[in-house]
Formats: sequence, C-alpha cells, structure tokens
Amino acid sequence: MQVKIIQRVTDELVSNKIIYPEDREIYTYGLQQGALMLLNILTILFVGRMFGMLWQGVVFMVTYIPLRTYAGGYHARTQLGCYISSIVLIVAMLLVIKFIPWTTFIIIMISIISGLVIYILSPVEDSNKPLDSAEVKVYGKKARMILGFEFGVLILLIVFGENSVAECMSVSLFTLGVMLVMGEFSTRGRIAG
Repeated sequence: MQVKIIQRVTDELVSNKIIYPEDREIYTYGLQQGALMLLNILTILFVGRMFGMLWQGVVFMVTYIPLRTYAGGYHARTQLGCYISSIVLIVAMLLVIKFIPWTTFIIIMISIISGLVIYILSPVEDSNKPLDSAEVKVYGKKARMILGFEFGVLILLIVFGENSVAECMSVSLFTLGVMLVMGEFSTRGRIAG
C-alpha cells in the first residue's frame, strides 16, 4: 500500500517535470525513508502518550535520532523488523525511565560509560548501510560533535536540577551505546561467517 502511494507520488513528480525520470529511484527511496521516519516518530509519540510519558518519549527521540543517524549501529534486516524493534525499544526505554530509581550519580555514570562507547565505536556500519572511508571519517566526526553537544546539555540539566530530563537523555545514550555494540558484533559475525 505505502509503496504504491509513494510510486504514484514519484510518477506525478516526473509527469509534472518536477524531477527527471532518471532520478525516479532516488526520490522513491527518499520518500520511503521519510515515510518510515514519520511512522516511527508518530509511533514513539503514540506509545509515549499511551504510557503517560509523552515528553519523555520526545526527549528520548530528540536525543537519539540525530546521534543514531551518524553513529550507526545495529539495523534490522527488514523494514518491518526495524519498525517492530523500534516499538519494543521505545517501550523498554520508557519502562526503564519510569521504574529505575534514578540518582544524579546513576545518570552521570550511565552517560559517561555510554558516551565513551559511542565516542570509541562511532560510526558502526551495518551490511544494510556500508560506509566508505570518507564517510567513516565524516560520520564519526559528526557523531562525536553531536555527542559532545548532548553531553554538555545533559550536564547543564543536572547542574540546574532537571534530572528528569537528564534521565531521558542518559537512557538515550545508553540505548545508542547498546545499538553500536550490537552492530559491531553483527558486522563482525557476518564478516567471519
């Protein structure tokens, strides 16, 4: 269903001479990725609202998505697998935020350990998203810049007593650290196998 709609949109763009016919595949792919991203965002907002944790879901998403874009990590093999794992991930993270007794020490320790993992491993490519050597440099640099910015914001939140927001950011960094480690093992397993 979604693919047919996206193909119709792309066909309209070509017939209206907005895009060149030879660029059809690129635009189709971009529209599919955009639709998936929108679906994931709406799902995160829905799940957050369902748990009565809408703002926590938003903070998690705002922290996670930009860093994940450049840091990489584990990717499911199919779009459906990606969507299902995203739902499981956000539910698990909201439960962690809700039920772990957070202290400033725990927030800082999780953030430091996760930040080190992200800093050292970024970017982790996946067989679905291989990177050339130039992309590895650029993505790694951008991931570390975003990490530095987010870590700075997290420290400021703690200094100003906004630990509840810092918790969400810390969980986001932890989640990304886990995704990077999983991606590293997954990539090595495919290379060895």
